Amino acid sequence: MLDVFRKASKTWVVKLLFALLALSFVAWGVGDVIRGGGNRGPAVEVGRTSVSAAEVMAEFKREVERMQPLFGNKLTVDDARKMGMLDRTVDSIITRSLIDESARALGLAASDDIILRKVAANPAFRGLGGQFDREAFRARLNRAGFNEDGFMRSERGNMIRSQMASAMGEAVNPPRTLVDPLLRWREERRVAETILIRDDQMALPAAPDAATLDTYYKDNTSRFMAPEFRALAVLLLRPADVAAVVDVDEMMVRDAYQQRQDEFNTPERRQVSQIVLDEQSAVAKAADLVTQGRDLAAIAKELGGQIIDLGTVEKRDLPEGLAEAVFKLPAGGTGQPVKTPLGWHVVKIGAIQPGRVRPFSEVKAQIEQDLRREKAIDALSDLANKVEDALAGGATLEEAAKRFDLKLNRFAAVDAQGRGANGKAIAELPKSDQFLDVAFHTDPNTESPLTEVENNGYFLLRVDSVTPPAPKPLADIKAEVVATWQAEQRHELARQKAGKLADRLKAGETAAAVAQSAGVKVEVSKPFGRESTEGTSLPAAMVAELFRAQPGGVVVGSQASGTVIARLSAVVPFVPTTNQATTEAAIRHVAQTLGGDVADQFVAALNASFGVKVDKSQLARDE
Repeated sequence: MLDVFRKASKTWVVKLLFALLALSFVAWGVGDVIRGGGNRGPAVEVGRTSVSAAEVMAEFKREVERMQPLFGNKLTVDDARKMGMLDRTVDSIITRSLIDESARALGLAASDDIILRKVAANPAFRGLGGQFDREAFRARLNRAGFNEDGFMRSERGNMIRSQMASAMGEAVNPPRTLVDPLLRWREERRVAETILIRDDQMALPAAPDAATLDTYYKDNTSRFMAPEFRALAVLLLRPADVAAVVDVDEMMVRDAYQQRQDEFNTPERRQVSQIVLDEQSAVAKAADLVTQGRDLAAIAKELGGQIIDLGTVEKRDLPEGLAEAVFKLPAGGTGQPVKTPLGWHVVKIGAIQPGRVRPFSEVKAQIEQDLRREKAIDALSDLANKVEDALAGGATLEEAAKRFDLKLNRFAAVDAQGRGANGKAIAELPKSDQFLDVAFHTDPNTESPLTEVENNGYFLLRVDSVTPPAPKPLADIKAEVVATWQAEQRHELARQKAGKLADRLKAGETAAAVAQSAGVKVEVSKPFGRESTEGTSLPAAMVAELFRAQPGGVVVGSQASGTVIARLSAVVPFVPTTNQATTEAAIRHVAQTLGGDVADQFVAALNASFGVKVDKSQLARDE
């Protein structure tokens, strides 16, 4: 029964809605679904819809880019293929196309008026006046790689698919005879009395004799392994290595100051509030009221307008025409109506922050520092190219370091966590998230590619040798092995003691009496569910056993600090009629799941009706 709930997030309806979300305009950067195609036959055919391999691969690569942050920006196209992302992309295209074919067959359509209203209501396309701004609309589309016609077609398709998906999901009304048993099972809570026998309450066993210790070490060798170590030669290129060749004079600083004038000019800023009018009669009335000296609040009240606070703005923040008028008014002034594509604006000026130009003397040091850094980066890039050329010409790292007066660092043993043979972190390693990854993915006696590090540096490394994982010699870690053996013996003693106490509980003694005899306390858990650890720190395996037990049942299990005994003291049933919010949420989940089952069958029927063909050979070779 629990599968009904778990399947809710995997249904066709949810998958389709996610696909629609990924295709919508807020994803910015996702182009038209069907576009381009080359000269080959279609890679995917669904009824009358054909999709080329180039189109499939373009959508697949967009999905790879979207997923990059989840993989630390290291997800390759090949890795994504192996993970099945290309197959999921093809499935998404097929499902989308089947729905489009079905919509055409049913004669479904979204009118231009509905689409226009939806677009106009999108906050992303509103201007400063809070109304739809066509220029903002076009600018956003251009940045996303859309043209207006393509975007409107995409929105039309998304709306139709969304309506069909909603119809599928809302068509099922599950009966309470199905929902209530599921709810009672899932939402039931239980309470347990617990007694913890801590390992450190047991006497520390004496150290084992040599034979016992040797046997224990051999039986648990995998627990005492030394990691793989690599001996590395590292050539680090830093800005400091080229500082001596960087020269910046005052003329260069003054030229940079002139080129960066906008950066050092703080423009005038004004606090602006406004009302926006559409009716010509209201505009004329507003002009009269301004002439009479009425302030913006009075004008808004007279005309029934709403005051919009634009905050503190610069001239460039306002539409052409309005900007000039706003920045001519004095502080506290209310201006005559000004027309822009958004309507007629009546504005009031609040506080004014004067503009300021920072003098050369004030920013000279900053500019010089910036110039030195920029020139150092350029010089370092040139140096890196020379090092790479030298290595490509057959020079060794040692020879390249000597030729360009660079320091070659050697590390005798580095593990995958950046620790040395002593188990401590090596502070001298380059500060880069990629360094260890490069070091442990470079073949022995091979030089790595040139890789950037923070603060505009680079590194190259060579793996001189690899020491594979191996058991640490017993003589070197005898104290560690003895401590591990003693800890296990202690834990076993605690487990045995807990077992005897559990037998007394099963025989009918109270938890308080049993705990008192052991010198510990009884803890009573909060009510906990079968799937959630909320209310209890008991391990999941013990929770599962307690939900199979009857009141009074006793369960024993291990924790990191010792052994815990739990006796089921109460069962808290769930009453659907008194927990309306939870019940309604469950009804929605079940309806969604059942609706998804219906939708899956519908898509399967569409597949049989329209037919689907996939040319996998094109997708295997098309990049």
